[in-house]
Amino acid sequence: MRSWTCHQIARASRIPKSLERTSDKEPSIPNARGAMWPRALLEGVIIVLSILLAFGVQASWESYQERRQEREYLSALREELRRGLGIQADRIAVLGNSLRAHESLIGQFGAGERAPADSLIYWLSELSRPNQFSPPTAVLEDIVSSGGIQLIKDHDLRLAVAEYDRALTNFERVADQAWATWSERIQPFLEGEVPRVDRLRLGSFNSGGQVPFEPAPFPSNYDGIFRSPAFQSMIAERWIRTRSSLTTLEDIARRTTDLIAMIDDALGSA
Repeated sequence: MRSWTCHQIARASRIPKSLERTSDKEPSIPNARGAMWPRALLEGVIIVLSILLAFGVQASWESYQERRQEREYLSALREELRRGLGIQADRIAVLGNSLRAHESLIGQFGAGERAPADSLIYWLSELSRPNQFSPPTAVLEDIVSSGGIQLIKDHDLRLAVAEYDRALTNFERVADQAWATWSERIQPFLEGEVPRVDRLRLGSFNSGGQVPFEPAPFPSNYDGIFRSPAFQSMIAERWIRTRSSLTTLEDIARRTTDLIAMIDDALGSA
């Protein structure tokens, strides 16, 4: 029997290299990171597009809401302006009559012959007629005070609405000045010259004799008041205030008509 040496036994017991374990080595996947970046990029693009789409939908909804609110404002304002046209026309007629009464009184300053007493009473009572008028303005005030005017996209229309609101404010100021001339200056002056009872009974407010008092026990001092420089000055100032009120109101009426036409165009093109 062949005898084995220790060296031969050691060599025979070795495992061939081709059979050695390789499970403890990491499997190699060529370009693993390179294969992942297109997918990550696609996911990022999808996320960004989703966000942009959400913002776009939100912006479109808000724009729709603003357009709807604008149409509601303009439609309501148009109806309010149309209702105000009739009130303006009536007030223009009243102010025109009042202005003519002022001019008739001014004509008495240098007149050689005094007008009939009933005419004088009528003209004097016109001095106490307020110049104010009260058109419907609830929608206009809401648009201006709430900032809704910014919803009106048309620049010219937005400017016209703002100027119309300022014109109404200016009219109130002019009318208040005219009333102050009467209440603070003319009326106190007339108290001792032309009885208020006669002005109420025979004046321009259609009271006729339907008042609970008799004619005044003392006559009116027409010659005295028409020769008074102070009265002449007061009547001149009241005429100027009334004329300014009439001119301002006529301008408001024109603005109202133009504004209605602009709103019609805006609603028709929306």
